[in-house]
Amino acid sequence: MVFFNDFLEMFGKLRPRVVVADSYPRKLLQTMTRFSGAAFLRLRDLKKLSEERNNNGLRKTDENDVKALREMFYKTPDLFQPLYASPVELEVRALTELWVELARIKRAAKNTRTTTNDPLFAETHKVLQRYADRLATRIHEKTLELPLYRMAVERFGLRGPSLAYIISHDGFALKALSRDRLVFRFQMTGRRRYRKRNMRSRLLILLARSAVFNKHQRYYQVYQRCFERFQLEGYGRKRAFWKAILRVAERILKDLHTLAKSQTPRSPDT
Repeated sequence: MVFFNDFLEMFGKLRPRVVVADSYPRKLLQTMTRFSGAAFLRLRDLKKLSEERNNNGLRKTDENDVKALREMFYKTPDLFQPLYASPVELEVRALTELWVELARIKRAAKNTRTTTNDPLFAETHKVLQRYADRLATRIHEKTLELPLYRMAVERFGLRGPSLAYIISHDGFALKALSRDRLVFRFQMTGRRRYRKRNMRSRLLILLARSAVFNKHQRYYQVYQRCFERFQLEGYGRKRAFWKAILRVAERILKDLHTLAKSQTPRSPDT
């Protein structure tokens, strides 16, 4: 463990990608906004720190607090939240959350349209589809202002509301967590059914399906290799398709993780 006289000295020498704390002094907040390439996370509930110390039989000291925070972050990163977000990031979050709700209503309207003959339902579905398309265009244009999204578009040809949601809500996790922890966070392991997955997992799968259906040059090859392998292993077409889509989703997640890590010139975390 290394000790520094002040925060600026620590940041200047280590150039960390992630800084985790229980809280931050108010006088540092304005200064911290000028540090690029680093994610500042704070504990959502300060009581969790004392609970962690008590569970491990630790006295309250600065050293024990650092050890407890580190352990909590690696075990349960959702206990922490970003200290601040840019206005663009907040706007993209709001737009993508609206898109998710609109997509849900649109699916309900589509299902109703197919089971009834009332022309009003067909008209409702068309209107919702038109607004969903306009909203998707707006999300893409706005999210291009976020460096990670822009890099994903330029490097891998990925785009759309699903990608924008993931980056605006989990950009800090893509940068801070290891690949294995990201796979767990996005629920890419096990046999979990689609409906029981969290929103970030569903949207990552939706992004993978879109890449496959549009025969994306990079990810369609991944899908073909996996699909053929699973069929040779004895899986039916539906099961092989689902498992191959999950492999594509995991590959996309790893690519986003690589891009997020490349945004900072030096590697040590703190």
